[in-house]
Amino acid sequence: MSKRSLKYIILLSSISLIGLILSQAMWVRNALFLAEEQHSHRVDLALDDILEELTDIAKKTDLNKSDSILTPQSLFEVLDTTILESLIKKYTDYHELKNLYSYSIIKTSNDSVLYTHGNIAGKSKNLKIHKACLYCIWKKDYYHLALAFSSISRMELLKMSNWYIMPVLFLAIVIISFYYVISTIIKQKKISQIRDDFINNITHEFKTPISTISLASQVLIEEEKENPENRISKYARIIYDENNRMQEQIDRVMHMAILDKENYILHLKDEIPDEIIRRIVHNQSLDHTQGDVQITDHLMANNIKVSLDYLHFTNTVTNLISNAIKYSNGKPKITISSNFKDGFYTFSVEDKGIGIDKEHLKHIFDKFYRVPTGNIHNVKGFGLGLYYVKTICETLKGSIKVWSEKGAGTKFEITIPQKQD
Repeated sequence: MSKRSLKYIILLSSISLIGLILSQAMWVRNALFLAEEQHSHRVDLALDDILEELTDIAKKTDLNKSDSILTPQSLFEVLDTTILESLIKKYTDYHELKNLYSYSIIKTSNDSVLYTHGNIAGKSKNLKIHKACLYCIWKKDYYHLALAFSSISRMELLKMSNWYIMPVLFLAIVIISFYYVISTIIKQKKISQIRDDFINNITHEFKTPISTISLASQVLIEEEKENPENRISKYARIIYDENNRMQEQIDRVMHMAILDKENYILHLKDEIPDEIIRRIVHNQSLDHTQGDVQITDHLMANNIKVSLDYLHFTNTVTNLISNAIKYSNGKPKITISSNFKDGFYTFSVEDKGIGIDKEHLKHIFDKFYRVPTGNIHNVKGFGLGLYYVKTICETLKGSIKVWSEKGAGTKFEITIPQKQD
């Protein structure tokens, strides 16, 4: 799958998800609006029922038929607040208006409050007020009954919870599944790219020694009368070295195959790691005499014995030193340090080489991963070394840390417990 196709898939899927989320949000919003409208309609019905019953009560008195000018308090001679409260309670329950409410009797001309009950103004910022004119029971002046409800939206949302919780749950499952599928596709694409790089690397690694061996063999076949012994010895050495190089690469791949099976056995033995490191440093220095490698050691854990697998520990240290040499420009300068504290042996390999970008630093322990160098194949390897090192460290119940800065160098630090189970 090409990058463009993957981008289109992610884009279209994201648009679909956003559209689905928006449609669900609009559905909830419309349903909430409809519920509020239904609530308002039930409140109006309740007010109609209240006024109808109040009118029946008012007809039993003659006060509303009097032509005399009455004071505002005379309204309460017709309107009993106790009866009004019971009627409001009766019809709000009948019309299923069970959320928090309060009511007031207000003079319409100046909005002065004559009576109020159940103050909810301080308990809710969003009040929905419904009004009903009391003209039917008092005709000398205009008064109205104001019925205020709070938290209508919250109440309706709670009532609708069974309708929107399930769609939200299914939508969350779709989003998680979408994320998993996209991340899997991206991961598989990276694996495919790493596999292609590995095939490229293994082709380069084997092509060079094979070509060298072939060339050396042709030279040996040719007849030459002068110094045949020196000639044979020289090219035999080339064939031997290149063959060893191929064998080392094959051994690395085989080691990784064994580690991947997770059924390998470590042959643990009490070793002095500082002595092993000194031997490795000596051998590395001999192998790179023409490259002018400068290795400085600050090994401070002398005579400390640690439970190790000699072969795997040797390979681990060799890998780190080889990387430090390969990724150094000019004359490699490498510092190897060690110490022992609180039952843990720690050693580090630090170089002043080219360093690693932060974007690649988190991937260097991945199998087959190599820091991209474009089409230039100037550094040999399969991308197995650091993966191998990390695997062995974890098997020994240890840890590995890395610090690097582009152009300033890299430092690897490995910590291993002194005793193993």
